[in-house]
Amino acid sequence: MPVIDVINTLALDKVELRDRPYLLYIENPTPTVISQLAFRYTADRISYRENLIERHTSISKSQSLNLQFHCDRELEAIKEICRKAIKPIVILEDLDILLAYLATRSRSHLDSFWHNLATTRQLACPVWILLPTAWKIEMSTKQNLWDNRVRFL
Repeated sequence: MPVIDVINTLALDKVELRDRPYLLYIENPTPTVISQLAFRYTADRISYRENLIERHTSISKSQSLNLQFHCDRELEAIKEICRKAIKPIVILEDLDILLAYLATRSRSHLDSFWHNLATTRQLACPVWILLPTAWKIEMSTKQNLWDNRVRFL
């Protein structure tokens, strides 16, 4: 099936719980495919990486990130991304950078962040978090937290 047909069947705009994050696992995401996805569903494409760099360089006086100590701040940053969104859906890219960082620091930090992200409520709009399919295996033990909020491209 062509990628455009698969994108059309995802129904990212037909979600029941509009105030929670969703996961979209994607194998080898190309900029073209992500652009088509954003165009099809009238979504803002936001890079977590770029957002983090912008926040860190404008706010922090420290040279190191130490994100494992600031998981709550990173969840608030995701909420803020949703509040500032212009379009009705947010597609959040590059969050796997934070997940990988937390995985290298402490398993408990990653597990805590993943749980808190899954149980986040009252987002201003639905946020679809793009993750490589490799993270599905890594997070499979916590998949039940996400219920039916997972799709694959």
